Amino acid sequence: MSFTAWWTSVSTKVDPRAPRFGQAVTTVLLLVGLVLWEAWFVYLVAGVLVLSVASGWRLDLYALLWRHVAIRFVGRPTELESAAPHRFAKLLGATGTTFASMFILFGMPIVGFAIVFFVAALAGLAATTGICIGCRMYRQVSYLRRHEVV
Repeated sequence: MSFTAWWTSVSTKVDPRAPRFGQAVTTVLLLVGLVLWEAWFVYLVAGVLVLSVASGWRLDLYALLWRHVAIRFVGRPTELESAAPHRFAKLLGATGTTFASMFILFGMPIVGFAIVFFVAALAGLAATTGICIGCRMYRQVSYLRRHEVV
């Protein structure tokens, strides 16, 4: 199965507040790890994101927390949107935190925590403003693919 076919098969609709919730949790955990210079926060976030991506979003801790805890406080969504851009952004976050973890593990913590800062900043931007750079990248690539540029 090609990547495009796989990606389309797992693409569904999502409550637009759920990804922002996950981005907020990611931001907080990464910033705490950065401020305390504690790598295990980075490893935790990387693990959650990688598990989510690797399982095809069936084992997504953020989604489980959203569906079973947070939704009780904020109520059901009034509208849904495509999950694919958010999942692509999560894939980028998983990649970034994995690279950061590897740099930290292999003795280059300054590089690793610089990547952590970058991922936290992008997740924080998405969580607070709704401007998701990974989602925008997904839409740009989709546009270029539709027009057979790539």
